[in-house]
Amino acid sequence: MKNVILSDIHGNVDALLAVIREIGEKENHIDSLLIVGDIVGYGASPNECCDIVRYLTYGRKKVSLEKINKILSQSCFDSLPRDNLLNALVLLERKGIAIGGNHDREASGEASLTTEMNPVAMAAIDWTKGILTNENLKFLRRLPLRITFRKEKFEIVHSTPSYPQGYEYARNASVLKYTTLWSRVTFGGHTHRPAAYIYKKELSNVNASVLIPADNYDMRLMLIERQSTNKIETFNIDATKEWKYYVNVGSVGQPRDGNPQACYVVFDSTSKHLYFRRVPYNTEAASKKITEAKLSSELAERILKGV
Repeated sequence: MKNVILSDIHGNVDALLAVIREIGEKENHIDSLLIVGDIVGYGASPNECCDIVRYLTYGRKKVSLEKINKILSQSCFDSLPRDNLLNALVLLERKGIAIGGNHDREASGEASLTTEMNPVAMAAIDWTKGILTNENLKFLRRLPLRITFRKEKFEIVHSTPSYPQGYEYARNASVLKYTTLWSRVTFGGHTHRPAAYIYKKELSNVNASVLIPADNYDMRLMLIERQSTNKIETFNIDATKEWKYYVNVGSVGQPRDGNPQACYVVFDSTSKHLYFRRVPYNTEAASKKITEAKLSSELAERILKGV
């Protein structure tokens, strides 16, 4: 099965639609589109992002094509007719599977149990709470924290599988252990920095990183984690070894690895092949929407710089 995995949309509808466009143009048949939490927060289009994810999950019975077309008419594109983008969305209808992140829980009025949010993040959450529709509030509240695909031997979780309700901020891959990864492959997000790590049974700490795609990745962090300096953006899961993999799929709506382009991952659970994609989009339009919503200028800047 061919799975697209993405995370941390954070209310950035322009980035989300750019990723949908890219999937429609460059990926062949997709079996599932997995959304690994934090659909809202930070960005200025939380309802639009929720509506699109609900459409991808439940189809037009829950979200009409008229509503989708309205979202498309209000979004900014550098190219591609809107009809092509609508077709890409229709092809992915009901292929979406979503879980919740800490921003989703906070915005829907549920305790996230995460460490206290900084004032900028909390102000964005308060703003988001004030404009979310009842349908989207209910949707966010019902999102599970973790889903396991037992047949394919992988799972999705916003942060760490052993403590999904607490959202450990796994900046350092040594937070994770072989024993706390419960599937052969775990896909997460939360840090907004794409990377992938191998864990071996006989070692108590991280053995190696198999992916450092960002040119501006923190070199000190790489040394702490003993990561490979090879910037490999595609690899195969080795099913012959008792290794476990943790794959951080990065962020669609607010990357923080020095690259402002949206990020997603494609994983073929049959061939065990995995690759990362980066997608350019109109960051200036997304940044302007944040400014017009009177959200923090810091958030508007982050969109432009990818930090």
